[in-house]
Amino acid sequence: MVNDRFRRGASTPRRSRMAYYTRRRQHRLGATSSGDGFRRISPHFMRRVKNRTSLRRRGNLHAMIRPIVVVGAVIALLYGAQYAYQRALTSPALSIQSVRLHQVPTMLYEPVRARVEAAYGQNLLALDLAALRESIESLPAVRSAGVRRVLPDELVVSVIPRQPRARIVAGEDSWVIDADAVVLDAWEARLRLPEVRIDGPPAVTTPGRRLTEDPQYGPRVAAALEVISWMTHADGGVPHTVRHLRLDDAGVVLVAARLEIVVGDGSDMDSKMAAVRSLLRANPPVEPSIIDARYQDMLVVTALPGTAE
Repeated sequence: MVNDRFRRGASTPRRSRMAYYTRRRQHRLGATSSGDGFRRISPHFMRRVKNRTSLRRRGNLHAMIRPIVVVGAVIALLYGAQYAYQRALTSPALSIQSVRLHQVPTMLYEPVRARVEAAYGQNLLALDLAALRESIESLPAVRSAGVRRVLPDELVVSVIPRQPRARIVAGEDSWVIDADAVVLDAWEARLRLPEVRIDGPPAVTTPGRRLTEDPQYGPRVAAALEVISWMTHADGGVPHTVRHLRLDDAGVVLVAARLEIVVGDGSDMDSKMAAVRSLLRANPPVEPSIIDARYQDMLVVTALPGTAE
């Protein structure tokens, strides 16, 4: 029932229709205005609402409808995605028909193609990419590999090969290794690699194994790789043209035409070579000699026994 002071009549000042219905709605809801722009609900109205069971039940139902709809939609989407994925796993349209070798060196074409041969005809989504990548990376000349899917039926394989760094020579036998001393079974034949000579064949010569694991030559091979790395970046650091490196009990020896320089290992190569250059400029040896540069404060010069290699 509307209050009389809100009822329009002849004695009531004429107001707009919107203002009339606004005050009428506020009166019905028990709302009061505090003058600060915010409407407050009277305690009397709240007591009436709490005592009305049907109104509470209706409010609880409306509050539950939205979560129920959202949860149902999420479940339907998950079920639909799972169903579509299961159908795709058995779809013949997604069977692998082509394998593209991307950025694979020519020397590795056949070994890599042999590893991916079994993937032809398999489902593109069901294929285990991690296992296939590990199979390719097990090749001695492969540093890392990448495998990715291209819908609907293509597989793309990329390979980063190991770069040859040196050739280990023992008599008539030789092995090519990379910067990690891994024995390679494939490399570019036209490459001219530094030659490291040893007295006898190492115990570890299987492709894919590291020569640093060899109990006899392992530490010296690692030192030779450090020296080769220094020589690669040192422009004019070596006073003579080095024919090859030799590994013996003294460590790493640089062998030139009439000179042998014993450096021991790859540590402090700049200081060692600077001292050797100063010696050769001030007092160059007349006969073939051996310069031992392993000591920090001196150089030991001895005559080279026999003839130069």
